Amino acid sequence: MTRLILHRQSIRLSFWRIPGILQLLVLVTLSIVVFGTWLLETPSVVFADEGTVESQSFDEFESDGEEFESSEEDDLAFDEDWDAEFDEDEEGDSSSSPFTWRIETAFKNIINTNRDLDFEDAWKKDEISALIELRYGSADDYLFSLTGLYFFPTFINDTIGDDYVYSSSSKTYRNLRISSELSEVIFRELYYNWSREKFRVRIGNQIFGWGTADFLNSTSYFNPGDFRELLFKDEDQVVLGVPSISGLFFFEGFTVETVFVPIHTAAAFPATGNYWAVKMVEDSYPVIFGDENPMDVNSKNFGYGARLASTYEGFDFSFSGYHGPDNEPVLLPFSTVLIENQTVSVLVQPQYFIVDYLGFDFAFTYEDFVFQIETAYSPNKSGFVKQDTNRPQDLTFPYDTRKSDYLSYSVGFNYFIPMQKLLPGHAGESLFTMEWFQAQYFDDDIEHPQVTDFLTCRFQDAYFDDRVSISMTGIFETRNTGVILWPQIGYDFQNGFEAEVGYIAIDGNGEGDYQKDSIFYYYKDNDSIMVNFKYAFP
Repeated sequence: MTRLILHRQSIRLSFWRIPGILQLLVLVTLSIVVFGTWLLETPSVVFADEGTVESQSFDEFESDGEEFESSEEDDLAFDEDWDAEFDEDEEGDSSSSPFTWRIETAFKNIINTNRDLDFEDAWKKDEISALIELRYGSADDYLFSLTGLYFFPTFINDTIGDDYVYSSSSKTYRNLRISSELSEVIFRELYYNWSREKFRVRIGNQIFGWGTADFLNSTSYFNPGDFRELLFKDEDQVVLGVPSISGLFFFEGFTVETVFVPIHTAAAFPATGNYWAVKMVEDSYPVIFGDENPMDVNSKNFGYGARLASTYEGFDFSFSGYHGPDNEPVLLPFSTVLIENQTVSVLVQPQYFIVDYLGFDFAFTYEDFVFQIETAYSPNKSGFVKQDTNRPQDLTFPYDTRKSDYLSYSVGFNYFIPMQKLLPGHAGESLFTMEWFQAQYFDDDIEHPQVTDFLTCRFQDAYFDDRVSISMTGIFETRNTGVILWPQIGYDFQNGFEAEVGYIAIDGNGEGDYQKDSIFYYYKDNDSIMVNFKYAFP
């Protein structure tokens, strides 16, 4: 008995000698596992079959695919009979539940690799989050919610959050993003769905995935971006939902989707001083970011658009149009600011303007390749007029703005690498993606877009029965020479728990002139290690 007590005491002492952030990791992991196991074992919870998650009432377009051989048809018929028998056996259980749910919890960390920093100062972000997906109703009529909960565990260490805040002050945004310095709730999607054979209507907070590009979508007109972590947020969290009404109509051979956004929602930018905020331009002028000021709620600022999509002989294509607030604000140098004991600062104010767009995209498959093109043209996109920054005494604030013709486009492909030919027995899906993005104002007096001339490449693969996943992403800014290299490796324990480690290396050419500096130059000190843990259930 005495040995047992001494053994327990030694475990306690060993635990509390661990650095605070590692204590948090242990506590979070144990809490997630225990709580998730309890939920899964609770008998009163009934999970819906995955087949009921999303309505499949859409009419499929005809395609000239190859016919199955007779043996394959027999196997397919056998599978269908098996599924039908299984569904019949489970009738009244999972398939009849009107309520489904899923929760993904995560513990995310960003660690700066600057060797001059102390260990505790290197931890730039320590975040606990939960992504909750709820669905209630029938296959055609249901309420859907996708909600993100985020907070910094300051009860472990009160310095957490010093380098990263969600918002500079507590505020509720128009799209139900409830944010403060140390916590945030985002109703990413919250809508009611009403589907019938020939149409589908949704009302509420929505995200619209228009376009075919993998990285930068020119025809993604409606949803503002979340730039608080530059490009390093999860792919399903890089845009924000907007309050809207949408209708998708099914015709023979094509679909038409219409969207109406009565309330403008601003993009999210990092607060002044944040880890991912631009801190200085011209190598001497500190930058202060103004508040995200959305446009007034009136009929002049309504947003609406439509998209016609179809398939013809293996080509997927669509035409789209939009009128309303631009989801890309003009980051306008607005004024100088005098702060005691500091040099003159520049106030950058995001400003929004009404814009019109016409867009087109198409994709087609050739052997192991999928090729994609997407483009958008505007006759009246706003930008600010250049000034000679070599003579700061002659600068006038705020900078003038002007409308101009504007064109942006993406060209790229996905190559599904037949890795099994190189590695016999390889079962994972190997994919190489490459995409070129360019944007340009036709008026040379307008400052060129900050995001342009980007070549993005990514290789991703999985090994050991999809337990180990790897990816390598490279983003090359060719206009002023900048690069981001982002390797990642993850392990899926195949019980809901995943671990992932990544490294972010950023470099960019800079001459102390923002008109010539690469956008990556302003993040050259942000090389980081990212360590993420996730647990999803059911």
